[in-house]
Amino acid sequence: MKITTWNIRHGGGSRTEAIKAVLDEVQSSDVLVITEFRPNKNADVICAHLEALGFSYQFRTVEEPKKNGVLVASKTPFEGSMDEALGDHSHRVAVAQFPGLKLFGCYFPQQKEKQKVFDYLIEACKEGDSNVITGDINTGLHYADEKGASFYCADALKALNDGDMPDAYRHLHGDKREFTWFSNAGNGFRIDHFMVSRLLLPRIEACHYNHAPRESKASDHSVMTLELLKTG
Repeated sequence: MKITTWNIRHGGGSRTEAIKAVLDEVQSSDVLVITEFRPNKNADVICAHLEALGFSYQFRTVEEPKKNGVLVASKTPFEGSMDEALGDHSHRVAVAQFPGLKLFGCYFPQQKEKQKVFDYLIEACKEGDSNVITGDINTGLHYADEKGASFYCADALKALNDGDMPDAYRHLHGDKREFTWFSNAGNGFRIDHFMVSRLLLPRIEACHYNHAPRESKASDHSVMTLELLKTG
């Protein structure tokens, strides 16, 4: 199973054609998680393009044109939902239940508000052994995913990684440093992640970034892909 996640920045705006071109490049994926998705005038174009690429099954967490949320698009059927346990942050996590795998597509809030989403995911992933968390987590580990120690809730991310949901990228690449988003001051941060249940670790075939969409300004985030070996 191949899952790709990408933050398209405020719904795409004037970059819709560039976004479509990137989606063409990742069409070999089975599932796409699009964050900062907005159901605005560009959404119909993006969703129709995804359907033309074979991603016929789609679930979104927002209906307000100016609100950022999550879109999950898949080539195979799944059950999409949001969890009321997240309250005002329910639109920030799309829960996609596939046969044998539960996917949490996330777009985290900023600063201390992130803790509420971390608490939810830590609790939600205590059950089941085939969970995947992905998306714009807006957090990394101090001195590993940034040069300094500026992240809010880095301890919560570490608790999630050390507990039930290890970092898939670190599992394969160790201390290798890549940044997926840069500030206006030019500081790099790795804030887009895949985390998987421990029993899924042996099934990770690849976990990698594509920085070209960010470098070409199709968005301000890099694209990330996870490949899991099928069972049976």
